[in-house]
Amino acid sequence: MWGLFEKTFNTVRLALNLRAKRHSLLASNIANVDTPGYQRRDLPFEKIMKTYLSNEPNLKITRPKHITGKESLVKNLTETSERFQTLGTPNNVRFEEEISALTENQLMYEATLQALAKELERLKEVITEGGK
Repeated sequence: MWGLFEKTFNTVRLALNLRAKRHSLLASNIANVDTPGYQRRDLPFEKIMKTYLSNEPNLKITRPKHITGKESLVKNLTETSERFQTLGTPNNVRFEEEISALTENQLMYEATLQALAKELERLKEVITEGGK
């Protein structure tokens, strides 16, 4: 039974973790809006999720130091693509754009939580056999 819901829960878990990390990065950008030389940081949420969803789900781990599959791939992609820079300005943070991105990220986080709640309702329905 768990296999039916496992992919959904893992995907939602990753999405919530990425949204939370992106929220921290965007808040840091806003906090440093007036810091000379500060370079904007962000997380390519869509790219990471696309990579996660398109990767082979059945990778086997034979030793602890071997590649650990999707989670390792997503972690590496997250770490290497957090920093984006725009050339030509001493500080490339634009307050209005950061507030907009932060608001959008918050709404998407809440939508993901609602999707998780719906999935849990479905699971409860299956467990109780529709209330019979």
